[in-house]
Amino acid sequence: MSNLKRIGIVVIALIGLSAVSSLAFADDPAESEGEKPEDTVFNFGYDPINHVFTWNTSNLDDLHDCTLENGELTATYRKPSEDGTIAIDKLEDVDGVVMFRDRAAEDLPEDVTPAGAPIAYAGSEGACGLSGAAVAGPNGQVNHGQFMKLFNSLHDGTGRGCLKRHLAKSALGKDDQQVKVSDVEEIAMTDTGMISFETRLADCQHGNSDKGERHGATSPEKSGRPDSPGKSGSAPGHNK
Repeated sequence: MSNLKRIGIVVIALIGLSAVSSLAFADDPAESEGEKPEDTVFNFGYDPINHVFTWNTSNLDDLHDCTLENGELTATYRKPSEDGTIAIDKLEDVDGVVMFRDRAAEDLPEDVTPAGAPIAYAGSEGACGLSGAAVAGPNGQVNHGQFMKLFNSLHDGTGRGCLKRHLAKSALGKDDQQVKVSDVEEIAMTDTGMISFETRLADCQHGNSDKGERHGATSPEKSGRPDSPGKSGSAPGHNK
């Protein structure tokens, strides 16, 4: 084969690789538009004594950061509602009521005025509010599938498919948290409990589809702007 033909083949191959790379780049809106892939704060926690599973979601550009540092917090429970939802009326750490920091102006959309001060947890209906339910199955069993089933039945907001993928990768209901039917003991739910929380940053709004569903942590009318700071509406029992 002549050197000229070889050079031609190499040039064609390089052009082909360049075209494929360009297409791959264009297919990633986060890369092509310079956006951060994460847009949603997803908190979830479990009280292994009372078998209460709780969660909420919020947006990364809300007035306050609803992130719950990984670890245990003391929760005060409201009595279960008719549908089994358990609201978290109080949430405390070693220093008292949990506080959520306010976001700086550079972390908010240009047309949004910063809150200017942190806020305290003010119940399930307030900013960053949490609700949940008892996760034990009909025979008292607790396993990973029960967590997934409970979340699927109570979280009827947008982004459910996106969030379920994060729960599926968690250790909820596995190892020491698993309770087999043969090990079930009668428990009387207490008014307070210790919940171990985890926080995940999720990409639930940037083009991830689940059977045509737009993956947003909340609907547009619950955008977390000054008239509705935080995302108590995304906790179970608040978007029905």
